[in-house]
Amino acid sequence: MTTLIPITCLAALFSALSFAQTPQCAAVESAPPLDQEVPHYELTNGSIVDGLAELSHNRSVQLHLGIEEILRERLQSPLDRSVRFSVVLEHKSVRDILNALCAYDARYTWSTDGQTINVYPQARVSDSTDLLNFRIERIELAEIPDPDQALTPLSKLFPGEEIGYMQLGGEAAYDAPWTVTFENLTARQFMNRIAEHIGPRTIWRWQGGKDARVFGFARGGFETRQTQ
Repeated sequence: MTTLIPITCLAALFSALSFAQTPQCAAVESAPPLDQEVPHYELTNGSIVDGLAELSHNRSVQLHLGIEEILRERLQSPLDRSVRFSVVLEHKSVRDILNALCAYDARYTWSTDGQTINVYPQARVSDSTDLLNFRIERIELAEIPDPDQALTPLSKLFPGEEIGYMQLGGEAAYDAPWTVTFENLTARQFMNRIAEHIGPRTIWRWQGGKDARVFGFARGGFETRQTQ
């Protein structure tokens, strides 16, 4: 894990819940990403985050995933593996797999926003104090080379939120510097947009502890200790 960047560059908040779509563990809405079929899916004695890592590496589907973990007591505390399970699924859709993962760990739910599938703790749904649910009236990005740099203007909108950045591995830079303006969206939706712009298969992940929360981006799949 890389070290946190200084608070002045620490990125704040992320894309808050896209409640235009009803979050639930049941099916959300029919959309191509959800309908993609996975010929074989297997998780052995892993957590829901391990399960999402396995899904992110499956070459039979192309997904944008936004993953928010339950915060640990401290950033350096072990990953949450209090709920572990094993599952094997054959010829199931992405929707079926998400429903299965949420059924095994009912603390989590999922919803869709644009091209992205967001997976997050149930408790975050109605928490107006959660930074991912904050609303952004307008944010401008000018010639940013990667999604990490989008976090600086975001942190300026919410200076009270102390958030860090951690590299997930691999290259997540944009093909060319990006200039864009977004209006009237949540922090979660903003994170979805800047991650989607990386390419066809992208991940953004929020993790850490109550003392320090960190975000990261990846092109393609991501790893956990279970999948490494």
